[in-house]
Amino acid sequence: MKANTKIFGCIADPINHVKAPTLFTKIFQEQKVNAIMIPINVSNDNLENFFSGIKSIKNFAGMTVTIPHKTNVLKYCDHLENEAIDTQSVNWIKIENEKLIGTNFDGIGFVNGLKNKNLIVENKNFAIFGIGGAGTSICYSLIKAKASRLKLINRNTSKLNLLVNKLENLKSNTEILIDDFKDYDISEYDYVINATSLGLKDNKDLIFDVKKTRTNCTIIDIVMDPEETVLIKEAIKYKRNYHLGKNMLVSQIKLAGNFFNLW
Repeated sequence: MKANTKIFGCIADPINHVKAPTLFTKIFQEQKVNAIMIPINVSNDNLENFFSGIKSIKNFAGMTVTIPHKTNVLKYCDHLENEAIDTQSVNWIKIENEKLIGTNFDGIGFVNGLKNKNLIVENKNFAIFGIGGAGTSICYSLIKAKASRLKLINRNTSKLNLLVNKLENLKSNTEILIDDFKDYDISEYDYVINATSLGLKDNKDLIFDVKKTRTNCTIIDIVMDPEETVLIKEAIKYKRNYHLGKNMLVSQIKLAGNFFNLW
């Protein structure tokens, strides 16, 4: 590390589960970019202090944003790119001339992660549990990628209905459906996604019953720690295809590099 090393952060609370600092610091070394990424544990209560102070650090170039801050950081950004405006969620922020510019690569990272594993999105049926920052972004990108059907399942029904209205306003050919969080039907879907934090670290709760999916369904968990979550283990147990959460992050490397003009 040199005196003029660029510093990137990864803000979260808690912080133990984050993978981005290790991944991106390694990429910086491989690409011979004079930069590091560090984990930053900041609570919601301290976000305002954090953002007011961070602008003045001249070699602090930006950050990635994860649970639970993706929607909370919106108000601290001076400018939002279209992806962040559409989803009302931010997972990358760069600092230019002491201005915070927010964007969101979760959705496109998710879709690219599927395509990188030769999984087809167009004309396929998706069910998604959880419509927080990441879940909302995934919904928008699946629609843009011409998914045939998208079923949304969420505990908070008022939030669910609000998102459905926004998605329907896109005037796409994707059929938008909702279902009950407890009494749900996921038997006719090609992909079923956990976009909640259930399964993170030591959490052993299952967001849905894998046995209720078709035998050729692909189970997707966006949780990255552990790599094989309790849901993924269930998918393996019942001989379902599965797709790991790390693929969504890995596919954002090129996007983030372009956003920060690094490569």
